[in-house]
Amino acid sequence: MKILVTCAHGTATGPIMKAKVEQVLQEYGIPFETIHHCAISEAKTLAPDYDIIFCATSFASIFKNAAAAGTTVIGMRNILSLEEIRQRLQDAGFAPADTP
Repeated sequence: MKILVTCAHGTATGPIMKAKVEQVLQEYGIPFETIHHCAISEAKTLAPDYDIIFCATSFASIFKNAAAAGTTVIGMRNILSLEEIRQRLQDAGFAPADTP
């Protein structure tokens, strides 16, 4: 599974969000091939190459074409919240319903 984490500029929040997503994936034992972080401008072109995209809720509509092609787009209100990452993965069917 290939995961894309994106934020406005990809320089500050992106690496932190990437680390938190990776932490939650490891907690749940969810296998992944790669996690990449970048700015939203780059993510627009990369989106079709990824299975899951994590972004702020306000950016989620940018990825409607990728979503239509099967990419899971996870929009988050608090992009640095471990609990929200857990919940969104559960909601999308990638993690069990109970928190580890």
